[in-house]
Amino acid sequence: MLSLGFVALDKQQDRPYCTELAKRAGRFGISVCRFSPLDIDPQTEQVHGLVFQPETNEWTPAMFAIPPFLYDRCFYGSDDRSKKAKPIMQWLKQRPDVTFLGYGLPGKGEVYEALAAHPLLSAYVPPTSPLEGAEDVLHCLRRQQAIIAKPVHGSGGRGIFVMRKQGAALSSEDGWGQNQTIITRRNELERFVSSLNRCGRYVLQPLLRLSTPAGEPFDLRFLLQKNEAGEWRERARAVRVGRAGAWVANVRAGADIRPFSDWLDRLTIPRRAVVMDGIETIIRALPAYMEERFGPLFEIGLDLGVDDKGAVWILDVNSKPGRKIISVLPPEQQDCIYEAPLRYCLFLAREVNQR
Repeated sequence: MLSLGFVALDKQQDRPYCTELAKRAGRFGISVCRFSPLDIDPQTEQVHGLVFQPETNEWTPAMFAIPPFLYDRCFYGSDDRSKKAKPIMQWLKQRPDVTFLGYGLPGKGEVYEALAAHPLLSAYVPPTSPLEGAEDVLHCLRRQQAIIAKPVHGSGGRGIFVMRKQGAALSSEDGWGQNQTIITRRNELERFVSSLNRCGRYVLQPLLRLSTPAGEPFDLRFLLQKNEAGEWRERARAVRVGRAGAWVANVRAGADIRPFSDWLDRLTIPRRAVVMDGIETIIRALPAYMEERFGPLFEIGLDLGVDDKGAVWILDVNSKPGRKIISVLPPEQQDCIYEAPLRYCLFLAREVNQR
């Protein structure tokens, strides 16, 4: 029986999703285990983790060898656990006896840079520049009324800040539309930028007009996964709508998930045609190009924005997407998402055997 390891820093992370996946694994001849990178004994390379028991539908503690196939769901912060876990995962990804379902993407800066170099996708990428100092903010605000600062390794809307001109000063507030700060002097701006850079690298983009008529921020989330033949397929699409006054529409920030079709039906027929042409162009070109530039992937969470003029923008490309949009899907589509990692694991196993 094949063994698939689900790797996460927090043992409770994605537990319902992983459990649903594990319940279906027996039909594919796969056993599923869960562990953190820190659960690997460096001396014996044995893992102290959890193994799913299909007879009881429960996870039980066990010691086992590092599985030959791994599903990386690790999210890193600036804490000590992350600093210890990240090099372990890099070590695992270099081992010839271990195959990952996907090897992940770099930070937002590198992803945006790659997209901007593509002959088709470049038209959908907002102008992006690194945030290194106060002058970068001032340079962008000379051309734009408002800009957004995004952490290159951020997720869930955390760490985002919006900066806007306000007379002779500028204002800054977080992605939730809170904690506003008025900055009137350059040294205040320098201190603010330094505080951001202490948390990690950032990029700057124009603040796009991405809101509903009620003033709620929204974006479009697409979940793409590979099938049992290693081909990319769209699994789900939905609209995420945040609260009025916020700047982000992430579910962790309290956004609602709504059917894509309801949003699309409200567009005029001419605008609908333009928007769908942009969406379909991106979905066709982006996954294979990301792999060409950055290596093998299994799934992508693609966030797109549509501004008030109908232009489509690539907001984020995530190789470890969240699962909240599963809730709007009928049961048969949910099954496809739970089974996709198992089917793709079998595809990878056949490739390994052929090599």
